[in-house]
Amino acid sequence: MLEEIRLYMMERMYIMREKEMTWEDNQVCPAIRLLLNDSKKHQRYWQVYASGLNQFEVSSGVECFIVDFERKTCSCRLWQINGYGCVHLVAAICYLNRNVESYVDHTSSGAMYKKTYNYIITGMNGSFMWPETTYIPPLPPKDKRMPGRPTEKRRRDASERVSQTQIV
Repeated sequence: MLEEIRLYMMERMYIMREKEMTWEDNQVCPAIRLLLNDSKKHQRYWQVYASGLNQFEVSSGVECFIVDFERKTCSCRLWQINGYGCVHLVAAICYLNRNVESYVDHTSSGAMYKKTYNYIITGMNGSFMWPETTYIPPLPPKDKRMPGRPTEKRRRDASERVSQTQIV
């Protein structure tokens, strides 16, 4: 199982490294860009009211959230958690006619993505090429007797008599 995981990760690191070659360092990852575009579609249902220089109240019906650009917070807390914001943040940014991608955390940029997949997992020789060791090979664990009455391993035939205690 560990060998399969190692091979999977080795191939995934290579594929992701090839994918990130086309991205620029200051560009937002495409997956985050898709989420931001989806938020842009839904931001039209939200009303934005300026309450301070960098504070806004964003509401839709009975729901109301506070967006603060100075502290980089939204009262729904999605901006603090995921780093790229929520529909409330997008509505406030669009109200100011600014670029939404400039408010995305730097951890979602192409430069950080490249740092993540910068390392490689090297291949290994087969087990027949491994050096011999002087250690005793590990043994399987001992069988433990479980508490309680052991289960009956034999299946009864239909013609066999069933005991009275089993009929309910």
